[in-house]
Amino acid sequence: MADQTILELTDISKHFPGVIALDRVNFSLQKGEVHGIVGMNGAGKSTLMNIIGGVIQPDSGVIRINGQMKQLTNPAEAQKLGIAFIHQELSLFPNLDLASNIFIYSLPRQLPGFVDDRKLEHWAQSVLERVGLGHLKPKQKVSTLSPGEKQLVEIARCLAQEAKILVFDEPTSSLTGRETETLFGIIRELKDQDVSIIYVSHRLEEVFKICDRVTVLRDGKRVDTVRTNAISRHDLVKMILGHEAADTAHISRREFDSVLFKAVGIRRGAVLQDISLEIRRGEILGLAGILGSGRTELGRSLFGLDRIDAGEIWIDGRKVRIRSPQDAIKNGIAFITENRREEGLLANKPVVDNIVLANLRAYASLLGWMHRSQEIRAAEQQKEKLNIATPTVRRLVMYLSGGNQQKVVLGKWLETSSRVWIMDEPTRGIDVGAKEEVYRLIRAIADQGAAVIFISSEISEVARFSDRVLVMRKGKVAGSFEAGTFTAESILIAATEGVS
Repeated sequence: MADQTILELTDISKHFPGVIALDRVNFSLQKGEVHGIVGMNGAGKSTLMNIIGGVIQPDSGVIRINGQMKQLTNPAEAQKLGIAFIHQELSLFPNLDLASNIFIYSLPRQLPGFVDDRKLEHWAQSVLERVGLGHLKPKQKVSTLSPGEKQLVEIARCLAQEAKILVFDEPTSSLTGRETETLFGIIRELKDQDVSIIYVSHRLEEVFKICDRVTVLRDGKRVDTVRTNAISRHDLVKMILGHEAADTAHISRREFDSVLFKAVGIRRGAVLQDISLEIRRGEILGLAGILGSGRTELGRSLFGLDRIDAGEIWIDGRKVRIRSPQDAIKNGIAFITENRREEGLLANKPVVDNIVLANLRAYASLLGWMHRSQEIRAAEQQKEKLNIATPTVRRLVMYLSGGNQQKVVLGKWLETSSRVWIMDEPTRGIDVGAKEEVYRLIRAIADQGAAVIFISSEISEVARFSDRVLVMRKGKVAGSFEAGTFTAESILIAATEGVS
């Protein structure tokens, strides 16, 4: 049988400052195949797709299309070679009609400067029928369509470009169950037309349902490529995590006091839908979920960064109103943002200024002057307590390592004597040794009676470190696990498929 490989990547590597995004990755796509790409956040999926799309260029490696070596120097070059993307965030023009959106890159001309409207409508109707939208009018505006119909119009645009390789990036994130089934039907029809599809998704049930093969990436490396009918869900999860899920089971041996923090019926648009949780004194509640699940949005809403539409927050048995971060701080809530460099620190200011930032009133005189000696004394105490590696607290934060910057963020909030801590990705971007120190500090905060919400995209980290776990999916609670009842595997399954 002749080789049916349409796309082949060999030994693809890509480095960013301080990060090996891809390390000698191999990948191949067959004609008429649906090939899944899975892996945790940071596994290298986006980097690999951006290389295929010509958005970034690899540092080394070879790309072949139909057996011919190619250099994808920009997205236009990839498009010319028949590669098209259907992104999670659609790129349609809502105020233009369907026909104009579909042929935006190749409008038929009647005379120079004039569009041949009759030919445009005829072409558009033909492509719409191909993706199951023959009932729509080519002159209908995109803004009138449902999310599922917009997704199909995006596919129609790719087919109008005569694309032979379609890359789907989390295509069902905003679709209903019925719209998802329609999309799968279109994908199967495209397969029959020898269109090849790369399907990037966190949702394992979709990968097993629609993909012929699946490639697992982890920490920038290809773990393996297997046929979906030859692997179990358990083994695929093990490949994604990199270990037996049971190894990370966490059994809390701690006794907890009464409930300190409670949120009831939190709603914010479609992002958060009726979320309730409670945390006891000294407890660490892990909050897990894939990208777009709403975990970060919940943390921001509880801290008052994003205004909620409905819901109640209770602290120590008392209902409180949190409409801003100032309200949250007054009520003893601390928030460690996932983006510490831009939102959690003043990078061009010294350590001392950052340490006292959340509690400036404590160092101000009656006339409004700041007691610099008291600020420096407080910063020195946090430097010693947290083992912040800096020769002086007057050193600019930008010159500290990622781990030490995170310790500065912790020190800032320790100065406020907060009772409730919301920590979003507190170990992101720091090395293994620094992670262990941050874990120790967080545990110490809980041991002093604080309630901690520990938000992380690293499933293994949540499973190992949390006393209880709440899993979010599509803005809702998809699973809740008491101590001793969860593993990394059970958390991942809840995050990608929900719990029945």
